[in-house]
Amino acid sequence: MSQLSDSTFYFFLSTPAYFLAMFFYLLTIAFPNRPRPRAGTGTREALGIAAAPVSAALPRPRAEGLSWYALARAATGLGVLLSTVGIVLRTFELGHASNWALTVFLPVTTTYETLTFMAWIIPLAYLFLERRYRFPGVGAIVTGIAFTMLAAAASPVIAPRAVAPVVPALQSYWLVIHVIFLMIGIALFTTGFGASLLYLWKRRRGENPELLAKIEELAYKANALGFPFYGIGGLIFGSIWAKEAWGSYWEWDPKETAMLIAWLAYAFYLHARLLFGPRDVRVAWISIGAYLMVLYTWIGINYFVGGLHSFT
Repeated sequence: MSQLSDSTFYFFLSTPAYFLAMFFYLLTIAFPNRPRPRAGTGTREALGIAAAPVSAALPRPRAEGLSWYALARAATGLGVLLSTVGIVLRTFELGHASNWALTVFLPVTTTYETLTFMAWIIPLAYLFLERRYRFPGVGAIVTGIAFTMLAAAASPVIAPRAVAPVVPALQSYWLVIHVIFLMIGIALFTTGFGASLLYLWKRRRGENPELLAKIEELAYKANALGFPFYGIGGLIFGSIWAKEAWGSYWEWDPKETAMLIAWLAYAFYLHARLLFGPRDVRVAWISIGAYLMVLYTWIGINYFVGGLHSFT
């Protein structure tokens, strides 16, 4: 097996793992585990003597035994693990090709590498947030996005995966700092995007307010955490790296400009949440629109607009 196929083999394995995770999350939604009433409470509730607390209406994945939710989390973890191995192997492959210090280099310089890297870090970020906010609907969206990214990376037309030396302008430790911060921000924004979509769907279905508040809280926490990572990585570290590579902190390159607009869109989201209130439907739509701008900045610019970042 060639060095190239060593890493892509693990990415290929993680692709069906994410698909299964998405499938199991959807089964969790279709067949929820309803909490059983305690003995004797059914008759009392029927007589109107006692009412079940509102929190009982929240979906709670089964804590014991095997469940669709447990399978979904296991499949997500397996996908993250396999992608981790693929990223490590790809790092060594690129290090050998460019003779660049492996301690400051990661596979994040081409469309193929960013797609596979994001398919690793997005579910990883979600797994950390899922420990507190267990919404299978968000899990289905997140793992579906990771699956789509790996499926796109498997196409040589969309994302050529040949190992090539790193261009001189990219050979800097600022590459890792700049891109890693940006990708952590995008990974958190992805969870916020999924939670905003789920919020709008649940609101349309007339779910109880406590459940909606929890979903909106997840969207806010993810977006608020991603906001400084995206801004610092793009606007600050990116400018420092641009000065080192091109001699200027800011060139109004299409990707730089789009990134600034995307960051301001999330600043508008945070302001709108304070202005309109967390449960206002406009806030969720702003979150979704800001994420679509992030996706265009990251991927769309590469295919539709030229510029200094055309190599990514």
